[in-house]
Amino acid sequence: MITMDEEKIRKSASSPKAYGLLATVSFLESAILPLPVDAVSIPMMIGAPSRAFRVANVALVTSILGGLLGYAIGYLFFEGFGDKIITYYGLSEQFKDFEAHAQQDWWKAASAIFIAAITPIPFKLVCIGSGFLKISLPLFIAVAMLGRAIRFYFFAIIFKYLGRRVREFALKHLKLVGVAALLIMILGFASVYFL
Repeated sequence: MITMDEEKIRKSASSPKAYGLLATVSFLESAILPLPVDAVSIPMMIGAPSRAFRVANVALVTSILGGLLGYAIGYLFFEGFGDKIITYYGLSEQFKDFEAHAQQDWWKAASAIFIAAITPIPFKLVCIGSGFLKISLPLFIAVAMLGRAIRFYFFAIIFKYLGRRVREFALKHLKLVGVAALLIMILGFASVYFL
């Protein structure tokens, strides 16, 4: 039986505002800001496990659209804008590493994009870098989509099929879950400086 608190959480997780926030964070994280998508998508999946795949769909589409903006920034506006984003977040060394790796051949470029798409490495780094290096746009889109899909649908599968247990745990340990979400956000920001 669903309690009133559970019903409130489910409605909040399924609200248009929640999806709007998810879309905004996912889009901006791929191009400009160090906002961890997981800090928004995971609570939504916990709150409404039956909609976990919808959450993953929104995160995937908006992340790729944001990635295309990052690619365009690198391709068209690297000097004066893209380079400032890289410098501002302290990603200059990582950018040089990505550049050295990606310039070797298409396979190395694809592997660098894929790794950034599924890990906490700032995705904007490879999006802007891919545009700057003029990596094939179809290759960029295909590899970024594959990596991001694996990342988002992995969590969707977990929460869709283990959602009830996860939700019960989350409701029992709300403070712990809140602290974990805060840590995810802090790690997202910290990854900019340490990865």
